[in-house]
Amino acid sequence: MSARLAEQQATGRVLMDVPEAEYHRRELGVASATVLKMLREKTPAHYRAWLDAAAEADTPSLLFGRAYHCRVLQPEVYARTYAVMPAFGDMRSSTSRGRRDAWLDQHPGMLFLSADDSERIEAMHAALSRHPLAAGIFAEGHAEVTMRWTDPETSVECKARHDWFRPAELVADLKSTDDAGPAAFARSVDRYGYHLQHAHYIEGAIACGEAVPNFLIVAQEKEPPYLVAVYQIDAAAELRGYELRARGLQTLRHCLDTDTWPGHAPGITELSLPAWALKD
Repeated sequence: MSARLAEQQATGRVLMDVPEAEYHRRELGVASATVLKMLREKTPAHYRAWLDAAAEADTPSLLFGRAYHCRVLQPEVYARTYAVMPAFGDMRSSTSRGRRDAWLDQHPGMLFLSADDSERIEAMHAALSRHPLAAGIFAEGHAEVTMRWTDPETSVECKARHDWFRPAELVADLKSTDDAGPAAFARSVDRYGYHLQHAHYIEGAIACGEAVPNFLIVAQEKEPPYLVAVYQIDAAAELRGYELRARGLQTLRHCLDTDTWPGHAPGITELSLPAWALKD
């Protein structure tokens, strides 16, 4: 990557203080890892509909993951953003409802966690802090760093938001998961397109003139004992991620140029079962 960095003039921008809501604003023709994953898994028609739709309500799992990210990466933000909602008793009681309303008035604009989720977040953070490698990864650097650039091959506008960025050393992505073991997490890499995200983030760093010799995924389980594993994808997975990224960018470029957003094939398509469905 160092040779490519020397050859390519830095054209992108590294932005340290972009609010989360601003970064996630949906913009026609701007390729994020989320957009490229969508074009891999679905169709341009789905992407176009997603652009025009209101943001979906977060699932409890996404809300928990976001809170945990904030606890690890931005503890000061976490302290002023999240509050643990106490038990107020039977909500059929006007007294209980009054206590609840008074408590809400004392915590305007905050996001609320249950006591169970708060305890689990603290237990996960403690386990992460004990890990000999992961704890050091997040000891110094910058959280939630945005990069914006233009892809030199397709002229598509791109953006990425790194969980953790240490210039000239590493990019780290924190993932909460059900199983952080190598076999299970390899399936997660494929299912959630983490190798595509890897390629997109590395290309963003290069476009911004940043050498990033290490792209690390810190995976942590959400159930006791909250085990942690640190991964770096191999060359074959990296190559596949680049292939998927290039395909998504080319699809987006074609759709923008022609203003067509195709869905599924219009004719009759022969359907085959997956290999596993043909075995006992």
